[in-house]
Amino acid sequence: MSSRFVFSLLIAGTALSANGTSRAWAQTAVAGQDQPAKRPVVEAPRPKTETITVTGSNPVESADGVTGRAPGGGMMSEQTEAKAITTVGRDFIAKLAPITSAAQMIQFAPGTNIASSDPFGLSDQTSVNVRGMNQSELGYLYDGAPIADISAYDPYTSQWGDTENYQEVQLSQGTSDINAPLVSATGGQMNIRTVDPSHNFGGLVDYSYGSHKTNRGFIRMNTGDILNTGLRGYISYSNATYGTWRGPGRGQRRHIDSKFMKEWGQGNSISFVEAYNENNQPVYAPVTAQQWRQSGNSFNYTANPFETNEAGSYWQTEVGDWRSLILVAPMHFTLTRNLSLHITPYLYWGSGGSGMGQWDMPVNNYNPSTGQNENLVLPYPGLAYDDSGTQSFHGDGYYLMREYHPGITGHLDYKVGRHQTLSLGAFYDYYDDAEVTNISQLGPNGDPPNTWGSYGLKFPNGYEYNLFLNYHMITQSVGLYVSDSTSWLNDRLKLNAGFKYVMMNRAGTNNYDNAVPYDVSTNYATPLPRLSGSYMIDDHDQVFFDVATSFRMPTTNSYFSGVPGNTMGIGGSVKPEFAISEELGYRHFGLYNLTINLFNYNFTNRNITTNTIVNGSSFAGVSMNAGGQTVRGADVEFGLRPWHHFSPYMSGEYLYARTDNNLPATADNGALDYLPTAGKRAPMAPEWTTSAALSYDDSHIFGNFMYRWIGRQYSDFMDQESLPAHGQIDMTLGYRLPDMWRLKHPQIQLNMYNLASWHYRSGIQSLSNNTNPTMGVRGNMIDSSGAPAYLIASTFAMMVTATTGF
Repeated sequence: MSSRFVFSLLIAGTALSANGTSRAWAQTAVAGQDQPAKRPVVEAPRPKTETITVTGSNPVESADGVTGRAPGGGMMSEQTEAKAITTVGRDFIAKLAPITSAAQMIQFAPGTNIASSDPFGLSDQTSVNVRGMNQSELGYLYDGAPIADISAYDPYTSQWGDTENYQEVQLSQGTSDINAPLVSATGGQMNIRTVDPSHNFGGLVDYSYGSHKTNRGFIRMNTGDILNTGLRGYISYSNATYGTWRGPGRGQRRHIDSKFMKEWGQGNSISFVEAYNENNQPVYAPVTAQQWRQSGNSFNYTANPFETNEAGSYWQTEVGDWRSLILVAPMHFTLTRNLSLHITPYLYWGSGGSGMGQWDMPVNNYNPSTGQNENLVLPYPGLAYDDSGTQSFHGDGYYLMREYHPGITGHLDYKVGRHQTLSLGAFYDYYDDAEVTNISQLGPNGDPPNTWGSYGLKFPNGYEYNLFLNYHMITQSVGLYVSDSTSWLNDRLKLNAGFKYVMMNRAGTNNYDNAVPYDVSTNYATPLPRLSGSYMIDDHDQVFFDVATSFRMPTTNSYFSGVPGNTMGIGGSVKPEFAISEELGYRHFGLYNLTINLFNYNFTNRNITTNTIVNGSSFAGVSMNAGGQTVRGADVEFGLRPWHHFSPYMSGEYLYARTDNNLPATADNGALDYLPTAGKRAPMAPEWTTSAALSYDDSHIFGNFMYRWIGRQYSDFMDQESLPAHGQIDMTLGYRLPDMWRLKHPQIQLNMYNLASWHYRSGIQSLSNNTNPTMGVRGNMIDSSGAPAYLIASTFAMMVTATTGF
């Protein structure tokens, strides 16, 4: 049964301003009081009082934060910022499998193309693509802290936090926030906001079991208000074990989240957020189009050591391990009635890497520390074998990375009267990145000594042998910004002008033998102006625009020729990407929400980061300079508030993306030539994408039915090979029980993925300049740069979860 909720808006002589975040229904404001509201309300002439009546469903009582009142089942929150934003909230997040990654949570937003290699989000072999821009061109924030590694700007979304602790995941499809400490966000930003601690003592516990022997347990303890200190918090722990859905392999994920906060006075708060993650992650073999046609889903690494197949490696030599720690401390202070201060120090630390497959290596190698060829010290010398007169051994290649990433960002907001706010801010970001590839000897049973790369072979003098990479890079960034926000016409018209100036220093060395160059020291400085505005036509309709500039630093491994697949001056030209973007949009909010966006981008030195396939393994991302590019298109998003407990959602995008110039390439005869790529459709840019979902929640029975479809996308710059269009159907069914004993709102939930069990390649893992030999612009034949590699989507999988509060 639905019931009526009556909201009385007393708007005589009252101006309500937007705060630019997700909006709830308007709150009542009393004239003459400085009371913030989450929704702008247009003033009416005195002394008129307007009453708006909305029909909706009864609020849902749940243990996992579901309200049952969000538009589109929680897939579309209301927004007032003058730019495109899609926010998914608890009503949608809680209905997903508890181990779903943040990337998978936003896969139904307009313009998103999220390709996964496993059903539940446990694998970081995921490709994030928004409006034709890949994941390295987005910025990623966790409660305001940047968390993508600058090495390749990969997000690793499965490692951030536990699903139960996410309040919302917000995607800005085109423009990052001016105060965001980001140096890669030419294509927008993704922001994770965690749930706040409860004022009451208690907690949440759930257990999941699913396909491929997936087990996961989670528990969160809330302290409630601690005595009279005003402090409250929670700490949670989860542990998941799972098997790969194709081929051999098992993995594990252990995670700890915590958040403590204190609030006092008017707008004062201090929070401390922590997320620790430890992954032991098996890897799926990348597949080419030919391998897919021959082997399909059966293509993967071998189950036994020294066994050979098309993928070429034993699965244990491909396992990746990673430990990471995120610390964030958002602080907000009201200094005076008109002046507020916002400061966020942060730290990201990570260590680990990934296996790079089985290698057959000669025992005798060049030692750069002595300038001589010497024998490596083998822990199992008796396992060395004779290979055509050369003593060799079976080894496990390993890509090891250590990163240390602290920083601080802050800004002052000053209200100049009722209709103007000035903001002045700055950030400092420090990134220390050390990367090395080593090799260890496989033991008598064929297994590597461990999966952390800790036993790299050394020469007699203790110098560790490097397979092809050993560099250390430090990047320091300073950003200064100012913005001026004003409102006019009784707060109907809002304008914002901003200017950001980013300065960067990057310095490092490569200790790999004969690497070019040996050391790097470079500086960048970029001015980034922006302008935006919105106009409230009435209380339910808004138009907006924004014009912004942004840039993206090259990846750190773009500077050295020793990186596989990186050719200095050709594919790995070290030039920052620069973009100018424009958006024009319309919004309607009320019983239904509707957003329409038109957008246009112009890129210079477009940097596309792609993986390189080395010995059958996927190596860390290498930047390709794609030159100039034009991207334009239209987004549409629609969500209905609950109507008889049903909430439909739809989104779609048309995308036009073209490469503007010919790409440099080396011809077969060694001459410099150019591939005729000008005017070609850009890779990884599907012309059409669409999503649809239907949510139902009557407080007891709940569920989601979701479908998304991605059009064809090219996998090389010559448009010679493409990934076919594909779609997927997912479904959720659940039931909430009444309270029992100390159990609050217990429920059981079933998640089903790829309901039709369609077999398809889900995304592009490795791009190619030209898949086939091509005649260059200058008349030279240019050989193929290799076959593109793809991710494979999981077949049907399901997971059942029992959840309760206490």
